[in-house]
Amino acid sequence: MPAPKTIDTAGLRLEFTRHGEQALATALKTLAALPQKAEDLVNKTVLNGSENRPAWHVLSRLGAKGRDATSQAAADFLHAEFARMTDWAEQIVNDAGPEGLDIIHLGAGGSETPMRALYTAISVLQPSRVRIHWVANLDGATIDAALNAAKPERSWIIINSKSFRTQEVMRNADIALRWLGDGIGADKARSRLVALTANAELALQRFGLPADQIFRSLPEIGGRFSLWSAHGLVLLLAFGRETVTQLHAGAHAMDTHFIETPLEQSAPGLMAGLSHAYRVRFGLPLLSIGLYGDAFSHMPLYLQQLLMESLGKSTSADGVQPVHVSGPAVISGVGTPVQHTYFQLLHQAAVPVFHEIVAVAHPWHRHLREHLALLANALGQADALWNGKDASSWQTELMAQGMTPEAAARAAHHRACPGGRPSTFIWMEQLSPYHLGALLALYEHRTVVEGWLYGINPFDQWGVELGKTLATKIENALLSQNAQGLSAETAASIDYLRAHSN
Repeated sequence: MPAPKTIDTAGLRLEFTRHGEQALATALKTLAALPQKAEDLVNKTVLNGSENRPAWHVLSRLGAKGRDATSQAAADFLHAEFARMTDWAEQIVNDAGPEGLDIIHLGAGGSETPMRALYTAISVLQPSRVRIHWVANLDGATIDAALNAAKPERSWIIINSKSFRTQEVMRNADIALRWLGDGIGADKARSRLVALTANAELALQRFGLPADQIFRSLPEIGGRFSLWSAHGLVLLLAFGRETVTQLHAGAHAMDTHFIETPLEQSAPGLMAGLSHAYRVRFGLPLLSIGLYGDAFSHMPLYLQQLLMESLGKSTSADGVQPVHVSGPAVISGVGTPVQHTYFQLLHQAAVPVFHEIVAVAHPWHRHLREHLALLANALGQADALWNGKDASSWQTELMAQGMTPEAAARAAHHRACPGGRPSTFIWMEQLSPYHLGALLALYEHRTVVEGWLYGINPFDQWGVELGKTLATKIENALLSQNAQGLSAETAASIDYLRAHSN
């Protein structure tokens, strides 16, 4: 069966018309040979081998069903926790005074980037019911800015950490709790603290939080896949039950398509197969994702994390064999501004780049002409990348404008775009929570399948941990001014800091 040229599902339309037949055939062949199956995400199959766990983020979507007793129990737990969390969020929003609520949201990585991406997108459709102050970095200026913008008497602190060991989140939580205690008293401050975690025991141990101030996810849900679980509480606070339910509905519709459609005919499967083909068969190192609309302004960081944290591995899923080619580096931005940053590289760099474009068919504002111009830019870039314009065509055009043949020949080579740079065009019918949910689920599934094609585990991220471990040792060395046991390079850096810290 040939590859579909277009796929319509869950309010999205994917166009695969700007890919060569060889790339499509390669994608189909590799997908057909894949031993893993989409339904493995909704049963007790161990997919995260390095941590000996299933991967159950799909089960956290409202409406999801497990395929066996174990996975169904997990789904029941996640949905019950969502209901409890929804009731709590509605209660505190309804009980807020006329000044409303300040939410100090402390998270990092997967406990911040997807939530913030969706918060930004949905905010152009409806106003947030609360003021969100996002704090992810260890930069002291960030936590200061958040606390200075809030008032203790109307504030809640959300500690969003799956492990409840994320260093920057725990440090910022200590600072925020002291600030809140200074403002309303230590006992009352602790009652305004909420933990979102898969490690309820540590939340109790560290902050003494009672069960009704802890909303639980599961260890089987990876951080970058976690916004559908308790970790997405901030979206319920901001937009309410109905909006978040629609977000889940879009994701669930994409899940249904993914699970019930053969991989080589499904939208996530074909996206993954093409990306894998461009990396392995054609040796292209870079993927670009352009999103057309400022509603997507926080989406690039999330997509980069999702893809590169999942696919940046060099060891096989069983931990035995080296993997010589894994996922692409990802650059991403919002069009049209991004066209003025790195699109030059897309069109004329010596090494081609493959591309994905996301655009929304219907405007979410009253400026129809400008929206059509935005879409014209998205389509124009896709057309130029694929079809290009050779030097001969440029020379003829420049000569018609009055240039001499010699000058036109020189100028034509600078202007020539070789084309043949493939792209997948992704249409959203409209900007809505439903369609955003479908888009994020599309990228989640595409990432998982691509990891399977490389033979790696897309659900762990051990490469991040070594730097964290070293950071703890280095911090102790900075405080003690003793670099013993550290590398010579780091010891030299500590010497520089010692000389310039006063």
